[in-house]
Amino acid sequence: MLARFCSAVIGAFFFLHAHAASAQTPAAPRVISLPLTVPALSADCRSKRLPGDLFRRPLRGLSRAIRANRPIRVLAIGSSSTVGIGASSPTAAYVAKLETSLEGWLKGLDVEVVGRGMSGEVAQGAADRMKAEVEAAKPDLVIWQVGTNDALRKVTIESLQTCLRTTLAWLAENRIEVVLIDPQYGEALVKDAHYEHVVSAIAEVARESRVLLVDRFEAMRELHRQHGDRFYLTSDNLHMNDTGHRCMAEQLARSIVSGLLAADSEASQPLFYP
Repeated sequence: MLARFCSAVIGAFFFLHAHAASAQTPAAPRVISLPLTVPALSADCRSKRLPGDLFRRPLRGLSRAIRANRPIRVLAIGSSSTVGIGASSPTAAYVAKLETSLEGWLKGLDVEVVGRGMSGEVAQGAADRMKAEVEAAKPDLVIWQVGTNDALRKVTIESLQTCLRTTLAWLAENRIEVVLIDPQYGEALVKDAHYEHVVSAIAEVARESRVLLVDRFEAMRELHRQHGDRFYLTSDNLHMNDTGHRCMAEQLARSIVSGLLAADSEASQPLFYP
């Protein structure tokens, strides 16, 4: 009996000793691998003259967040594209595809994309709820898909630009980086001249405010020239289908990676963590 007791005590001692030793062993360094160059889009999302991202900016704040060795949170705000309307399932929507694209291109990165879309919303609607959404999500980056409903509802250029400037200034004051996404392209949509005026107005504000603008409009126009509207739009000639959502996510992820590469080049320090 005493022998069995002693054997159990000795076994427990060695178990606890081994457990304590393993707990004290430092974890292996986590490495975020940036690609050497901006990743290429998949074959069916690539056009002969892809404009890519406009007013490319280094995403310094996002780069610092990655260097802090913690998960990254992205807030995606906007209208039906952000809701995922037109996609065959939630996993086919651009918000979900963006998360997988970023984690695929930035090896080792843990990223969560929080989708806060509202169908039919104009820019002012998103602006009105921006503060509450930012406070709730505490994002490292805000993606604002904007302009389609403003164009369709004939919101004036002046009021749209005022809304954008005011909201972008608030985000900058709070040290939150933002990426703008302009409206989708469709042959029926551009028959109204106001639609393209809205696209130009968003570009003007992005340039003034020095924020990265993902030019979805021109990218989709190029794809239209190659494949037609049905390639990326649903039968309503407005909402993106699965291909449209996936290509938008890839274009956006590519622009974000480009911004990180630019910031990393500035810092001249590899993304290694102790």
